[in-house]
Amino acid sequence: MQYETQREAIEATHSDADDFKNQWGLTTIRAAQAYAHLELEHGLDTAPGTGQTVGLIDTGIDTGHPVFVGKIVTEHFFSGATDETGSRRSHGTAVASVIAARPSASFTQNVTAARGVAWGADVAMFAVSAGQRVGNYAPISLAGLSSADNSWSSEINYVINWSNGGRTLDFVNLSVGFLGIINQYSAQDLRTNFGNAISALAQSGATEKTVFIWAAGNAHGDPCDPNDFVNNSDLCVEFIENNISMHRVDAKSVEVLPGLPARIDELRGHVIAVVGIAANGEIAGFSNRCGIAADWCLAAPGAGIRLAYFGPDPDDSSPGARGAYTGNGTSFAAPMVAGGLVLMKHRFRDQLSNTALLSRLLATADKSGIYADSTVYGQGLMDLGAATEPVGGTTIFLGDTVRAAGIDVTRTRLELGDAFGDGPTRALDGREIVAFDELGAPFWYELASFTGAARGRPLTARLSGFLKRPQGERGSALWRPAFGVVETDRSSASGLRLGRLDASAEGAGGHLSLAGRALALSAVGEGGLAAHAFSTEGLEGELPTAGAVLSWRPEGSVLGLWGGLVSERETVLGSQAAGAFGRVAAVSLFAGIEGRARFDGWQLVADAEVGTANVSVRDGLIAALSLSQPLRVEAGRALLSVPVGRTKEGRVRRHSVAADVTPTGRQIELEARWQRRLAGAGELSLSAAWSRHPGHAAAAAPQLTILAGWHYTF
Repeated sequence: MQYETQREAIEATHSDADDFKNQWGLTTIRAAQAYAHLELEHGLDTAPGTGQTVGLIDTGIDTGHPVFVGKIVTEHFFSGATDETGSRRSHGTAVASVIAARPSASFTQNVTAARGVAWGADVAMFAVSAGQRVGNYAPISLAGLSSADNSWSSEINYVINWSNGGRTLDFVNLSVGFLGIINQYSAQDLRTNFGNAISALAQSGATEKTVFIWAAGNAHGDPCDPNDFVNNSDLCVEFIENNISMHRVDAKSVEVLPGLPARIDELRGHVIAVVGIAANGEIAGFSNRCGIAADWCLAAPGAGIRLAYFGPDPDDSSPGARGAYTGNGTSFAAPMVAGGLVLMKHRFRDQLSNTALLSRLLATADKSGIYADSTVYGQGLMDLGAATEPVGGTTIFLGDTVRAAGIDVTRTRLELGDAFGDGPTRALDGREIVAFDELGAPFWYELASFTGAARGRPLTARLSGFLKRPQGERGSALWRPAFGVVETDRSSASGLRLGRLDASAEGAGGHLSLAGRALALSAVGEGGLAAHAFSTEGLEGELPTAGAVLSWRPEGSVLGLWGGLVSERETVLGSQAAGAFGRVAAVSLFAGIEGRARFDGWQLVADAEVGTANVSVRDGLIAALSLSQPLRVEAGRALLSVPVGRTKEGRVRRHSVAADVTPTGRQIELEARWQRRLAGAGELSLSAAWSRHPGHAAAAAPQLTILAGWHYTF
């Protein structure tokens, strides 16, 4: 609940920001939710994509544009490309801004600028020469593909092998390409005429492949010549407008380069096409549909997108004007996806491979309603909120690989007994544990959040002991041993008796308190010697505990001695482990001494008890646990093997955590009782108890408990 409250507050902060509201698509892809998940993971005000560089193959970039201030922007010019001067509108600058723009508040206010999806990322631009189409839509010929093969191969290899300051490129956006719908080209056509570029894109042998995000194309409705679609007449169809017959493109699939995975097996999993939707949520009129590339296609906002402007001044046409404008095209849908992948890599601490991130983005896309039509929207509408939160439940794996048998986070708990005080919680504070969702993504939790603090002696236990029948007054045939020396009802004869152990109600934490209200068999002999055996097996609401105790306190003696054994089958000194913490058990040996004295209605009791516990742990995070205590852990140490992350290959990374579980404080209680019989009117009782370091926590304030009561038997 606290996480949800914090997440909603962070979401609201982003959603209300001007540079967020200026880009309608950020709301559509649920970017605010993703930002909240990221900040709760990495810290408030974390800029998504910090420490990463995203690549773009495009027309170039204005490195001095205000939306890129404060970030590293590098530019490389491939053969034929020249530095943009602003004599025409910069396509590359606009595309890059969708990913990484970080406009200042003043610039945003002046020109209605918008932030990029991953505004903390740096940019590497690879400039290519791009012409402008004039006239009918004309698909590239096989000869045209062949002539471009070597240059594309060289450029792709260069981008894949690029590095700067130790950084390489995980994601590369391409909002450029060739005309020609993928349906027009067979696998053999492409391998024969574009084989070198395909080999470069395939990245055979690479342990971590670069993901290429391609704009699907803007051909739908463009004028076309049927002669260019002889074998694919369904792609250039006749329309009648104003009684005039004309042919227009029915872009039922993506363009040739974004559609390569539909034909080439080895490109599947790291090449993706992106179609564009309009603000009404439907496919934009100009956008190609996913078609035969549906399995490797995604939808994202692509119409009415706010972009960084670098080009001729709108007033006097002088070159080099900077500002912002609104544009349309799948060219601007693709960088939405590229930015989303950069954000996801940051969110998951670079522990998922690039291909796993892409697979997750496709799996978590919105496939409801109209987005279920894969022929149009492919895998659906990108949903960054869903991509950055757990899919299904999260599981803690006890094995060495992700997807091995594990335990649900909701079943994992360590409930601490009073003897531990604040020791385990303090020892685990600041440490993390990782769990994995159904898709194998890591999610981190505070390890200490799985431990329940020691409860200390509840007031109900004090009250139960306070209201207990006065010594020597028979009201039941049941034997009710008392806490400490296991004192018996003196009005009964010696011999065997069956009763109920009532240690939990009487005292503040000796070893017998671990047995709660167990069934007990007592053998009472002469001279104050007694033996008792007890068990909770089969009793509803009681944890499985058994044991025996031998006690000695002669009639009238102020001193008593006892010793015994307590076996806990599912607990250690009252502490329970569940889920990933595994199973615990303990056998404790203990001995104690007690003194009692009465002074004019007041009763003074002092007792001390020491013991040692033999602990067993199995099937969980706890590798070893050793203890030595009076029922405060006097010395304790736990060794945990904690999963903290994963490798990109799916191996679980673990840290050994050696935790000192000794409490910081020492609870000491001082209690005074007063009893006075009233002639024919029962008995009055008063009790005052003062506790130092309650719960064995040094930071806990002292507690004072005062009880008063009147006991009358009818």
